Amino acid sequence: MKRNLYLNIQNRVEACQNFLDHFQHLQPQYEIIDTINSLNRITYEAIDAKLSVPSYNSCAMDGIAVISSHTILASENHPVVLHPQTDYVEVDTGDMIQDPYDAVIMAEDLIETDDGYKIIAPTHPFAHVRAIGEDIVTKEMVLPSHHKIRSIDIAVLLSTGNSQIKVIKKPTVAILPTGDEMVDYHEEIKDGRIMETNSWMFVNLIQEHGGEAVRYPILRDDLELIKRTLLKAVQESDLVIINAGSSAGRDDYTIHAISQLGKVFTHGVSIKPGKPVILGEVKGKPVIGLPGYPLSSYFTFDAFVVPLLKQMQQQKSNEENIITAKITKTLMSSFKYEEYVRVKLGKVNDEIIAAPLQRGAAATMSLVQADGFCVIPENSEGVNAHDLIKVHLLTDLNQIENTFVMIGSHDLLLDVINDQIKENSQNFYVSSTHVGSLSGLIALRKHESHCASTHLLDEKTGLYNTPIIKEMFTDEKMVLIKGVRRRQGLIVRKGNPDHIYTLKDCVHHRFINRQKGSGTRVLLDYQLKCQGISGEQIPGYDHEATTHMAVAVAVAKKNADVGMGIYSCAKALDLDFIDIAYEEYDFVTYENYLNLPFMKSFLEVLKSEKFHRKLDELGGYTYEEIGEIYHL
Repeated sequence: MKRNLYLNIQNRVEACQNFLDHFQHLQPQYEIIDTINSLNRITYEAIDAKLSVPSYNSCAMDGIAVISSHTILASENHPVVLHPQTDYVEVDTGDMIQDPYDAVIMAEDLIETDDGYKIIAPTHPFAHVRAIGEDIVTKEMVLPSHHKIRSIDIAVLLSTGNSQIKVIKKPTVAILPTGDEMVDYHEEIKDGRIMETNSWMFVNLIQEHGGEAVRYPILRDDLELIKRTLLKAVQESDLVIINAGSSAGRDDYTIHAISQLGKVFTHGVSIKPGKPVILGEVKGKPVIGLPGYPLSSYFTFDAFVVPLLKQMQQQKSNEENIITAKITKTLMSSFKYEEYVRVKLGKVNDEIIAAPLQRGAAATMSLVQADGFCVIPENSEGVNAHDLIKVHLLTDLNQIENTFVMIGSHDLLLDVINDQIKENSQNFYVSSTHVGSLSGLIALRKHESHCASTHLLDEKTGLYNTPIIKEMFTDEKMVLIKGVRRRQGLIVRKGNPDHIYTLKDCVHHRFINRQKGSGTRVLLDYQLKCQGISGEQIPGYDHEATTHMAVAVAVAKKNADVGMGIYSCAKALDLDFIDIAYEEYDFVTYENYLNLPFMKSFLEVLKSEKFHRKLDELGGYTYEEIGEIYHL
């Protein structure tokens, strides 16, 4: 047979991209597997929590569980003696806190007496108690779609009741080693024979990148045999690799086998080592011919097979690294310990921004959400806001540089936006940190985010967002992106057993509040002021939660009788809801950020029918102006 003349030698990037584009239509299938076997698998769809974590009110310290109301009068001048069973029970860390006890006093704060314990300071409801749903709440998203599952993810999935999950089915990759001179590793090596090892390297590389490898026996340099085996492999797999025989020699049959059974897109790329690469198609399946030299086969596998495997699993390549980032808030730390702080990352202008996540030892979701972690060394008091820190990456740097950083008010729809942007583009991501509307605007003003989610009511005008934005950004060209109008009100248990209908009724019941600076807190304080009610009149006014879902679960699990929140969270947990107001939940950004690629993707999602259907499903939203842009 004549020598094979290479087709036009192509640029590696162009050849790879053209090849990937040709198979862009191939959609992944899914299978249902046990979560315990899901390490390194890819989620097929977003996975929600079926259980809250923790699932019961648990003790966070060794000490005694008390009835907080029995401690109100305690002071240094007037100590209070607590009696066993009547006022307290002994507890250890992790014990369940049961009625009527609602708080824990640490052992080191107790003075032992003959009758029990003496205390010199009062405590408050849920002090040193891990409340139900403190980590994650039923129906909150645990993992997004197309997420590569890690060890920590498995623990969280199991703890949230997900014993089985849908994952993308592994692409099956057939490996066809060829060559008359090749022998298997268990065979005797004689003169003129070469041990075939490339295929075993491919087996492990395929597994490493999420595929299922099927190695065929070594094929002789026989065109008809190679063609028959190639047809069989195409029927049995999603992708075929033929190793060796891809060059221009008289006995190199790979190019002939592929061209006679299908189509060749590329024969030869401008890389060294690795020029003799064949990219083709047989029966609608991708077929890749890789060179026989080990270094060439390794580099070309990485250049062409890995991107295709990633595309077939809707994944991007990850690599570990250490980068420098600017921290968004002061992190205080103890001199005694070296502390690892999980962070969300994104690139704003030319700086990598690190937003710290929840720091508690039990906050496993913070590690699931983290893009990396910084280390605060022992004998350090911490780091100051806006300091530069070293971050150990848990996420690909390219992903961080293509991340849309949003800091501000919490809403369930932010998870939906994140998931839909990722699903639509595969190239852009959303990092949303929930710190409240005011803190979100402050972060935006300091150029630590691309966008702030906000619903701040201006008491003077009765308008949402615009007056505060104009006041805070006097010298900047800002835009308001209209979001949703959402129902804010009182969340109560199903059937409203306590007959709570107005804010005035809250003075007789246990309340759970949102944190200072949140739009919900501003609205609540405004409504209380209008009705002549002081926060001090409401039991639990100082009992704060950082998200609407945390408020809802506190009510659902009887940690509170009532709380202020949005309708969608009440609906998600099958709770009753009393309307207080419709508020405007919008997005704020700099005018020049509108040209950022991921901002355009964000706007596309806001205006999409798919997103609107999800809003209808969540409930409590209207979106007449959603995505409209107002220059301020």
